Amino acid sequence: MKIDIILPYKEIFSPSKASSVSITIKNSMKFSQFKNNITIYGQHTDNPIFKKNFIGIKTNKFLHGGNNISIVKNYLKLTKNNGEVNKIIEIHNRPYLFNFLTKKTNFPLILYYHNDPLTMKGSKFLQERKNIIKKAAGIFFVSNYIRDRFLSGIVDNPNNIFVLPNSLDRNLKSKNTKKKEVLFVGKLVPEKGVDIYVEAVKLIANKFIDWKFYIIGSSKAGLKKPETRFEKKIINSFLSIGKNVKYYGFLPHSRVCNIMQKASILVVPSIWNEPFGLTALEGLANRQVVIASKVGGLIDIVGRRGILIQKIDQENVASKLRKLMKNKDELNKYQNNAWSNYCFDQKTISEKQDKIRQDIIKKYFYFKP
Repeated sequence: MKIDIILPYKEIFSPSKASSVSITIKNSMKFSQFKNNITIYGQHTDNPIFKKNFIGIKTNKFLHGGNNISIVKNYLKLTKNNGEVNKIIEIHNRPYLFNFLTKKTNFPLILYYHNDPLTMKGSKFLQERKNIIKKAAGIFFVSNYIRDRFLSGIVDNPNNIFVLPNSLDRNLKSKNTKKKEVLFVGKLVPEKGVDIYVEAVKLIANKFIDWKFYIIGSSKAGLKKPETRFEKKIINSFLSIGKNVKYYGFLPHSRVCNIMQKASILVVPSIWNEPFGLTALEGLANRQVVIASKVGGLIDIVGRRGILIQKIDQENVASKLRKLMKNKDELNKYQNNAWSNYCFDQKTISEKQDKIRQDIIKKYFYFKP
Protein backbone atom coordinates (compact mmCIF):
# COMPACT_ATOMS: atom_id res chain seq x y z
CA MET A 1 0.00 0.00 0.00
CA LYS A 2 1.36 3.40 -1.04
CA ILE A 3 0.78 6.89 0.26
CA ASP A 4 1.39 9.85 -2.03
CA ILE A 5 1.70 13.25 -0.35
CA ILE A 6 1.25 16.42 -2.41
CA LEU A 7 2.82 19.58 -0.99
CA PRO A 8 1.76 23.16 -1.69
CA TYR A 9 4.08 24.82 -4.19
CA LYS A 10 5.43 27.31 -1.65
CA GLU A 11 6.75 24.49 0.54
CA ILE A 12 10.42 23.70 -0.07
CA PHE A 13 11.12 20.25 1.34
CA SER A 14 14.75 20.84 2.29
CA PRO A 15 16.58 21.07 5.64
CA SER A 16 17.48 24.75 5.21
CA LYS A 17 14.19 26.09 3.81
CA ALA A 18 11.49 23.87 5.29
CA SER A 19 8.51 25.73 6.72
CA SER A 20 5.66 24.50 8.91
CA VAL A 21 3.96 21.99 6.59
CA SER A 22 7.27 20.43 5.50
CA ILE A 23 8.47 20.22 9.11
CA THR A 24 5.19 18.58 10.14
CA ILE A 25 5.50 15.92 7.42
CA LYS A 26 9.14 15.29 8.28
CA ASN A 27 8.27 14.79 11.95
CA SER A 28 5.29 12.51 11.28
CA MET A 29 7.28 10.30 8.90
CA LYS A 30 10.02 9.56 11.42
CA PHE A 31 7.97 6.90 13.24
CA SER A 32 5.37 6.07 10.61
CA GLN A 33 4.97 2.39 9.81
CA PHE A 34 4.35 3.47 6.21
CA LYS A 35 7.57 5.45 5.86
CA ASN A 36 9.06 3.21 3.16
CA ASN A 37 5.84 3.42 1.16
CA ILE A 38 5.43 7.21 1.26
CA THR A 39 6.33 9.41 -1.70
CA ILE A 40 6.26 13.19 -1.38
CA TYR A 41 5.66 15.37 -4.43
CA GLY A 42 6.53 19.05 -4.31
CA GLN A 43 8.52 21.92 -5.74
CA HIS A 44 11.92 20.79 -7.02
CA THR A 45 14.78 21.17 -4.56
CA ASP A 46 18.37 19.96 -4.89
CA ASN A 47 18.59 18.77 -1.30
CA PRO A 48 15.30 17.20 -0.11
CA ILE A 49 14.89 16.06 3.49
CA PHE A 50 14.10 12.43 2.56
CA LYS A 51 15.85 11.88 -0.78
CA LYS A 52 14.46 8.37 -1.25
CA ASN A 53 10.90 9.53 -0.55
CA PHE A 54 10.83 12.78 -2.51
CA ILE A 55 10.09 13.56 -6.15
CA GLY A 56 10.71 17.16 -7.13
CA ILE A 57 8.54 18.73 -9.79
CA LYS A 58 9.51 21.64 -12.01
CA THR A 59 6.30 23.54 -12.58
CA ASN A 60 4.97 25.50 -15.55
CA LYS A 61 2.45 27.97 -14.16
CA PHE A 62 1.76 29.49 -17.58
CA LEU A 63 0.97 26.15 -19.21
CA HIS A 64 -1.10 24.80 -16.30
CA GLY A 65 -2.61 27.98 -14.88
CA GLY A 66 -0.62 28.19 -11.66
CA ASN A 67 2.23 26.50 -9.81
CA ASN A 68 0.03 24.48 -7.44
CA ILE A 69 -2.14 23.04 -10.18
CA SER A 70 1.04 22.40 -12.19
CA ILE A 71 2.36 20.18 -9.38
CA VAL A 72 -0.88 18.17 -9.37
CA LYS A 73 -1.05 17.81 -13.16
CA ASN A 74 2.58 16.70 -13.31
CA TYR A 75 1.91 14.28 -10.44
CA LEU A 76 -1.00 12.73 -12.34
CA LYS A 77 1.19 12.41 -15.43
CA LEU A 78 4.05 10.80 -13.49
CA THR A 79 1.79 8.24 -11.80
CA LYS A 80 -0.60 7.52 -14.66
CA ASN A 81 0.86 4.21 -15.84
CA ASN A 82 2.67 2.88 -12.78
CA GLY A 83 0.17 0.07 -12.20
CA GLU A 84 -0.72 0.96 -8.61
CA VAL A 85 -3.85 -0.77 -7.34
CA ASN A 86 -4.18 0.64 -3.87
CA LYS A 87 -2.89 3.89 -2.49
CA ILE A 88 -3.98 6.94 -0.57
CA ILE A 89 -3.39 10.47 -1.86
CA GLU A 90 -2.86 13.15 0.79
CA ILE A 91 -3.19 16.84 -0.05
CA HIS A 92 -1.90 19.49 2.34
CA ASN A 93 -3.54 22.87 2.74
CA ARG A 94 -4.96 23.27 -0.76
CA PRO A 95 -8.68 22.36 -0.77
CA TYR A 96 -9.14 23.49 -4.38
CA LEU A 97 -6.54 20.91 -5.43
CA PHE A 98 -8.51 18.30 -3.50
CA ASN A 99 -11.61 19.32 -5.45
CA PHE A 100 -9.67 19.03 -8.71
CA LEU A 101 -8.35 15.56 -7.84
CA THR A 102 -11.81 14.21 -6.98
CA LYS A 103 -12.56 14.49 -10.71
CA LYS A 104 -9.28 12.90 -11.82
CA THR A 105 -8.78 9.85 -9.61
CA ASN A 106 -10.72 7.14 -7.81
CA PHE A 107 -8.10 6.66 -5.12
CA PRO A 108 -9.17 7.75 -1.60
CA LEU A 109 -8.17 11.33 -0.83
CA ILE A 110 -7.18 12.81 2.52
CA LEU A 111 -7.13 16.59 3.00
CA TYR A 112 -5.00 18.22 5.69
CA TYR A 113 -5.78 21.70 6.98
CA HIS A 114 -2.97 23.72 8.55
CA ASN A 115 -4.80 27.05 8.20
CA ASP A 116 -8.29 28.52 8.52
CA PRO A 117 -10.56 26.70 6.03
CA LEU A 118 -12.82 29.74 5.69
CA THR A 119 -9.98 31.75 4.16
CA MET A 120 -8.87 29.11 1.64
CA LYS A 121 -9.86 28.73 -1.98
CA GLY A 122 -12.08 25.68 -2.28
CA SER A 123 -13.58 25.69 1.23
CA LYS A 124 -14.64 29.27 1.92
CA PHE A 125 -18.29 28.50 1.31
CA LEU A 126 -20.56 26.10 3.20
CA GLN A 127 -21.48 24.04 0.15
CA GLU A 128 -17.80 23.58 -0.71
CA ARG A 129 -17.11 22.20 2.77
CA LYS A 130 -20.13 19.89 2.60
CA ASN A 131 -18.81 18.58 -0.71
CA ILE A 132 -15.37 17.94 0.83
CA ILE A 133 -16.96 15.99 3.69
CA LYS A 134 -18.90 13.91 1.17
CA LYS A 135 -15.90 13.05 -1.01
CA ALA A 136 -12.95 12.87 1.41
CA ALA A 137 -11.74 9.62 2.93
CA GLY A 138 -10.48 11.74 5.79
CA ILE A 139 -10.07 15.39 6.77
CA PHE A 140 -7.35 16.28 9.26
CA PHE A 141 -7.04 19.51 11.26
CA VAL A 142 -4.05 20.65 13.29
CA SER A 143 -6.21 22.09 16.07
CA ASN A 144 -9.72 22.15 17.49
CA TYR A 145 -9.94 25.77 16.39
CA ILE A 146 -9.36 24.88 12.73
CA ARG A 147 -11.82 21.97 12.91
CA ASP A 148 -14.50 24.19 14.43
CA ARG A 149 -13.98 26.78 11.71
CA PHE A 150 -14.45 24.12 9.03
CA LEU A 151 -17.64 22.85 10.68
CA SER A 152 -19.16 26.33 10.92
CA GLY A 153 -22.74 26.03 9.63
CA ILE A 154 -22.61 22.21 9.43
CA VAL A 155 -25.16 20.56 11.72
CA ASP A 156 -24.18 16.93 11.08
CA ASN A 157 -21.41 15.11 12.95
CA PRO A 158 -19.18 13.71 10.17
CA ASN A 159 -17.21 10.55 10.96
CA ASN A 160 -14.30 11.41 8.65
CA ILE A 161 -13.15 14.43 10.66
CA PHE A 162 -9.98 14.16 12.77
CA VAL A 163 -7.86 16.52 14.87
CA LEU A 164 -4.18 15.64 14.50
CA PRO A 165 -1.83 18.16 16.09
CA ASN A 166 1.66 18.71 14.77
CA SER A 167 4.24 16.61 16.55
CA LEU A 168 7.59 17.34 18.12
CA ASP A 169 9.68 15.35 20.56
CA ARG A 170 10.93 17.00 23.71
CA ASN A 171 14.54 18.11 23.40
CA LEU A 172 16.11 16.38 26.40
CA LYS A 173 19.35 18.32 25.88
CA SER A 174 17.54 21.52 26.82
CA LYS A 175 16.91 20.50 30.42
CA ASN A 176 20.08 21.94 31.95
CA THR A 177 21.30 24.40 29.35
CA LYS A 178 19.11 27.44 29.98
CA LYS A 179 20.55 30.93 29.72
CA LYS A 180 19.10 34.35 30.46
CA GLU A 181 17.70 34.76 26.97
CA VAL A 182 14.29 35.77 25.61
CA LEU A 183 13.23 34.96 22.05
CA PHE A 184 10.79 36.00 19.38
CA VAL A 185 10.79 33.52 16.49
CA GLY A 186 8.61 34.03 13.44
CA LYS A 187 7.73 36.10 10.43
CA LEU A 188 8.23 39.85 10.80
CA VAL A 189 4.67 40.73 9.84
CA PRO A 190 2.06 42.67 11.84
CA GLU A 191 -0.20 39.70 12.57
CA LYS A 192 2.61 37.91 14.44
CA GLY A 193 2.77 40.76 16.98
CA VAL A 194 6.51 41.31 16.68
CA ASP A 195 5.97 45.03 17.29
CA ILE A 196 4.37 44.17 20.64
CA TYR A 197 7.45 42.16 21.55
CA VAL A 198 9.79 45.01 20.58
CA GLU A 199 7.82 47.55 22.62
CA ALA A 200 7.74 45.19 25.62
CA VAL A 201 11.51 44.73 25.43
CA LYS A 202 11.91 48.52 25.38
CA LEU A 203 10.14 48.69 28.72
CA ILE A 204 12.44 46.23 30.51
CA ALA A 205 15.76 45.74 28.68
CA ASN A 206 17.70 48.47 30.49
CA LYS A 207 16.53 47.11 33.88
CA PHE A 208 17.71 43.56 33.11
CA ILE A 209 21.08 44.10 31.48
CA ASP A 210 22.17 40.54 32.32
CA TRP A 211 19.40 39.22 30.04
CA LYS A 212 19.59 39.01 26.24
CA PHE A 213 16.66 39.63 23.91
CA TYR A 214 16.62 38.13 20.41
CA ILE A 215 14.54 38.22 17.23
CA ILE A 216 14.81 35.38 14.71
CA GLY A 217 12.94 35.66 11.43
CA SER A 218 12.15 37.74 8.37
CA SER A 219 9.05 38.77 6.45
CA LYS A 220 9.51 35.76 4.12
CA ALA A 221 11.34 32.48 4.56
CA GLY A 222 14.88 32.57 3.24
CA LEU A 223 15.30 36.34 2.98
CA LYS A 224 18.86 37.57 3.55
CA LYS A 225 17.95 41.26 3.69
CA PRO A 226 14.86 43.06 5.02
CA GLU A 227 12.34 43.87 2.28
CA THR A 228 9.18 45.42 3.70
CA ARG A 229 8.85 48.83 5.30
CA PHE A 230 7.33 47.23 8.41
CA GLU A 231 10.22 44.77 8.69
CA LYS A 232 12.86 47.49 8.38
CA LYS A 233 11.08 49.66 10.96
CA ILE A 234 10.86 46.78 13.44
CA ILE A 235 14.54 45.87 13.08
CA ASN A 236 15.76 49.45 13.47
CA SER A 237 13.52 50.02 16.49
CA PHE A 238 14.71 46.80 18.12
CA LEU A 239 18.41 47.41 17.54
CA SER A 240 18.13 50.91 19.02
CA ILE A 241 17.19 49.45 22.44
CA GLY A 242 20.72 48.70 23.57
CA LYS A 243 23.59 46.24 23.68
CA ASN A 244 21.56 43.33 25.08
CA VAL A 245 19.44 42.85 21.95
CA LYS A 246 20.31 40.94 18.78
CA TYR A 247 18.56 40.47 15.44
CA TYR A 248 19.48 37.20 13.71
CA GLY A 249 17.34 37.46 10.59
CA PHE A 250 16.16 34.28 8.89
CA LEU A 251 18.02 31.15 10.02
CA PRO A 252 17.87 27.49 8.95
CA HIS A 253 15.59 25.48 11.20
CA SER A 254 18.51 23.54 12.70
CA ARG A 255 20.11 26.77 13.95
CA VAL A 256 16.83 28.02 15.34
CA CYS A 257 16.54 24.79 17.33
CA ASN A 258 20.04 25.24 18.76
CA ILE A 259 19.18 28.75 19.98
CA MET A 260 15.83 27.67 21.41
CA GLN A 261 17.55 24.87 23.30
CA LYS A 262 19.43 27.42 25.38
CA ALA A 263 16.93 30.27 25.76
CA SER A 264 14.70 30.48 28.84
CA ILE A 265 11.63 32.30 27.48
CA LEU A 266 9.75 32.43 24.18
CA VAL A 267 7.21 35.15 23.39
CA VAL A 268 4.45 34.39 20.84
CA PRO A 269 2.35 37.60 20.80
CA SER A 270 0.17 36.85 17.77
CA ILE A 271 -2.74 39.21 17.15
CA TRP A 272 -4.47 36.84 14.73
CA ASN A 273 -5.98 33.42 15.38
CA GLU A 274 -3.00 31.12 14.96
CA PRO A 275 -4.22 27.91 13.30
CA PHE A 276 -1.85 25.84 15.45
CA GLY A 277 1.23 27.57 16.78
CA LEU A 278 4.21 25.41 15.82
CA THR A 279 6.68 27.93 17.22
CA ALA A 280 4.95 27.71 20.61
CA LEU A 281 5.20 23.91 20.48
CA GLU A 282 8.91 24.19 19.68
CA GLY A 283 9.28 26.40 22.73
CA LEU A 284 7.56 23.87 24.97
CA ALA A 285 9.62 21.03 23.49
CA ASN A 286 12.74 22.98 24.41
CA ARG A 287 11.49 23.52 27.97
CA GLN A 288 11.03 27.23 27.49
CA VAL A 289 8.48 29.35 29.30
CA VAL A 290 6.05 30.21 26.51
CA ILE A 291 4.20 33.53 26.83
CA ALA A 292 1.49 33.60 24.17
CA SER A 293 -1.72 35.24 23.07
CA LYS A 294 -4.90 33.43 24.07
CA VAL A 295 -6.09 32.97 20.49
CA GLY A 296 -6.79 30.19 17.98
CA GLY A 297 -4.73 27.02 18.18
CA LEU A 298 -2.38 28.52 20.78
CA ILE A 299 -5.05 27.80 23.40
CA ASP A 300 -4.74 24.04 22.69
CA ILE A 301 -0.95 24.04 22.52
CA VAL A 302 0.05 26.27 25.41
CA GLY A 303 -2.85 25.73 27.81
CA ARG A 304 -1.56 25.39 31.36
CA ARG A 305 1.89 24.45 30.11
CA GLY A 306 2.73 28.15 29.63
CA ILE A 307 1.31 31.63 30.08
CA LEU A 308 -1.65 32.76 27.97
CA ILE A 309 -2.53 36.46 27.79
CA GLN A 310 -6.14 37.37 27.03
CA LYS A 311 -5.37 40.96 26.04
CA ILE A 312 -2.01 40.97 24.33
CA ASP A 313 -0.11 44.25 24.45
CA GLN A 314 3.36 45.47 25.40
CA GLU A 315 2.46 46.24 29.01
CA ASN A 316 1.05 42.78 29.67
CA VAL A 317 3.96 41.04 27.94
CA ALA A 318 6.49 43.20 29.83
CA SER A 319 4.71 42.45 33.11
CA LYS A 320 4.90 38.68 32.57
CA LEU A 321 8.55 38.89 31.51
CA ARG A 322 9.45 41.06 34.47
CA LYS A 323 7.88 38.59 36.91
CA LEU A 324 9.74 35.63 35.42
CA MET A 325 13.09 37.41 35.20
CA LYS A 326 12.90 38.59 38.79
CA ASN A 327 11.87 35.26 40.25
CA LYS A 328 13.96 32.19 39.45
CA ASP A 329 11.49 29.87 41.22
CA GLU A 330 8.66 31.19 39.04
CA LEU A 331 10.81 30.72 35.94
CA ASN A 332 11.68 27.14 36.94
CA LYS A 333 8.05 26.35 37.71
CA TYR A 334 6.89 27.26 34.22
CA GLN A 335 9.86 25.54 32.59
CA ASN A 336 8.82 22.35 34.37
CA ASN A 337 5.19 22.96 33.34
CA ALA A 338 6.28 23.00 29.70
CA TRP A 339 6.84 19.25 29.90
CA SER A 340 3.84 18.53 32.11
CA ASN A 341 1.29 16.33 30.29
CA TYR A 342 3.25 16.79 27.07
CA CYS A 343 1.28 14.87 24.43
CA PHE A 344 2.85 16.01 21.16
CA ASP A 345 5.71 13.53 20.83
CA GLN A 346 6.26 12.24 17.32
CA LYS A 347 5.70 8.55 18.05
CA THR A 348 2.29 9.16 19.65
CA ILE A 349 1.06 11.44 16.84
CA SER A 350 2.43 9.13 14.12
CA GLU A 351 0.68 6.13 15.67
CA LYS A 352 -2.62 8.03 15.75
CA GLN A 353 -2.19 9.12 12.14
CA ASP A 354 -1.28 5.60 10.97
CA LYS A 355 -4.26 4.09 12.81
CA ILE A 356 -6.62 6.38 10.87
CA ARG A 357 -4.81 5.54 7.64
CA GLN A 358 -5.23 1.83 8.41
CA ASP A 359 -8.95 2.29 8.97
CA ILE A 360 -9.24 4.08 5.63
CA ILE A 361 -7.29 1.32 3.89
CA LYS A 362 -9.62 -1.33 5.34
CA LYS A 363 -12.68 0.66 4.31
CA TYR A 364 -11.56 1.22 0.71
CA PHE A 365 -9.46 -1.85 -0.05
CA TYR A 366 -10.77 -4.49 2.40
CA PHE A 367 -7.42 -5.83 3.41
CA LYS A 368 -4.78 -5.29 6.07
CA PRO A 369 -1.61 -3.56 4.80
